[in-house]
Amino acid sequence: MEIDLINFRVALLENITLGELTEIWNRCWQGYYFDMFYLNEHMKVWLDLSQVYLGCSMGIYVENRVVGFALLSVDGSDGWIAAACMDPDFRFKGLFEILMRAQLDQALRLGLKQVYLEVLEQNHALKVYQSVGFTPVRQLNLYRAQSRTKSLNNCRRIIPMKLVSEDLYFENRSRVFKPAWQRREDYLRRHINFFAVMNLSGTAGALYAGEKDGLLIDLWSASATGADEVISALLQRSDQPFSLINQPKDWISAVLSAKEIYPSAIQVEMCAHLT
Repeated sequence: MEIDLINFRVALLENITLGELTEIWNRCWQGYYFDMFYLNEHMKVWLDLSQVYLGCSMGIYVENRVVGFALLSVDGSDGWIAAACMDPDFRFKGLFEILMRAQLDQALRLGLKQVYLEVLEQNHALKVYQSVGFTPVRQLNLYRAQSRTKSLNNCRRIIPMKLVSEDLYFENRSRVFKPAWQRREDYLRRHINFFAVMNLSGTAGALYAGEKDGLLIDLWSASATGADEVISALLQRSDQPFSLINQPKDWISAVLSAKEIYPSAIQVEMCAHLT
């Protein structure tokens, strides 16, 4: 497909409607490593949860059609690229780098000090992020649809956990755990309904969205013993597989590996320091 690269522009997405954004999202994520298809209602929930500011987010247009986007969230002096993608027909043409430079310029105009993002380690976009000033911070593991059968054989002992208030949960967690963006306290508190549990010593905990068999949204521990307790309790909750996003290499990931539960994907957390 021949493209006139002279006929493009970068502009804020402030006037994009929900329906238009959903169409752009689904078109640009075609062929990605995971299924990223959204309906309008999914997009609305995700935008609210991620606190994306479309008035500060950039799109790149070719002949007045959005062919790429970068969606920005703001937390104090920090920014987060909640999503960035190009239409498959417009990749590898230099447009993504132009888009990301424009988004960082916009972040600088907003007075942000640093901007974070996460990218799959095999994604070619990683090189583009490096070229515009992002540097690696740490590895983050993604756990999706893991089998519990083998692990359950090693954790038949009932592990007592206690329900705790969200305030106590986050207070204890903050002493030992530095989360990536989607595990920050403000982000997690935006879930409509959730409950927290910790082990009896208060050195490890888990947060679930929903009711009794809710979705795991956070897991942390200050020690190997605490990690073993909270993971064993997690595995005993249900026969259903679980997902855990953006888990750094720590006691939790070490104990998961010991129980033969391995990452389904690895991301790189990156940061661009703005001047």
